[in-house]
Amino acid sequence: MTSKAISAQRRHLHRAAVLVAMMSALAATGCSKKEAPQAPAPSAGTPQAGAPAAMPEGMSGQQQTAMGRAIFNKRCASCHGTDGNGAGSRSGPALDQAQFKYGRTPEAIKESIVKGRPNGMPAFGSALQEIEIDTLVGFVLSLHKQ
Repeated sequence: MTSKAISAQRRHLHRAAVLVAMMSALAATGCSKKEAPQAPAPSAGTPQAGAPAAMPEGMSGQQQTAMGRAIFNKRCASCHGTDGNGAGSRSGPALDQAQFKYGRTPEAIKESIVKGRPNGMPAFGSALQEIEIDTLVGFVLSLHKQ
């Protein structure tokens, strides 16, 4: 088997593992048919802090938060700390702050996740699916406590 084929197989297995982790996180939130009514989405502009960047159909805010936390713990916590406070073993910046160096908008956060940033932030665009990226953006926005 070529190294390219092995690499593709590893990526496939990794994505499967992430999906299993997301499904486990969803199961842990206690999915039910009777969920609390959802607040209406903001009419225009950027999402509110803690609001999902792109809410998957049929997924509650609690479920998205659980999925975002699972992805964050797997991909981000080693640098940014488990609570996003910058206390990770690799000294990434705190994500619970009001401002970020490259902007605290959903678009800027998504760009950081997808393309990475100089001096340490790796690019995850090829490692994460679009729904994972959007969920992670929403979770990162939720880390700031006013």
